[in-house]
Amino acid sequence: MKLERHLKLSNPEPGAQQVRVAFATRDRKRIDQHFGSACSFMIYRITPDNCDLLEVAEFTETEQDRNHSKLLTKLELLQGCQAVFCNAIGAAAVRQLLSLGVQPLRALPGTPIAREIRQLQTLWYENPPHWLRQHTQPGQGERRFDAMEAEGWDE
Repeated sequence: MKLERHLKLSNPEPGAQQVRVAFATRDRKRIDQHFGSACSFMIYRITPDNCDLLEVAEFTETEQDRNHSKLLTKLELLQGCQAVFCNAIGAAAVRQLLSLGVQPLRALPGTPIAREIRQLQTLWYENPPHWLRQHTQPGQGERRFDAMEAEGWDE
């Protein structure tokens, strides 16, 4: 699979209160693609209060043929993302994404991208999933254990 077109709108500075999230989409409005055969991805920078489109990447069309080497270009594109939404994804692709630190997430076919972005923003402070908390509240686990140690042991 070859990257046919790649539009980069901006390069944001890294920060703790933002994540880069990719969406597998054909129509640029809904999550409507299988990861392996996705013809395009849109990558957003999402903060608790805002989102910015960063990149749009289009690939030559390909069939779902279990050819795992076709994923290499997509994996390169998604480096630096914290998550990718798609309709379905194979086990090999899941393993490769997780090894890059990218959380694969499934969405029902036709789910609006805007809805998933709003959902992430809502969860940001209320009840963030582990992958989001890991990127937006670094060191949270270590502080919890420090507090437990400060309480002392009662035997």
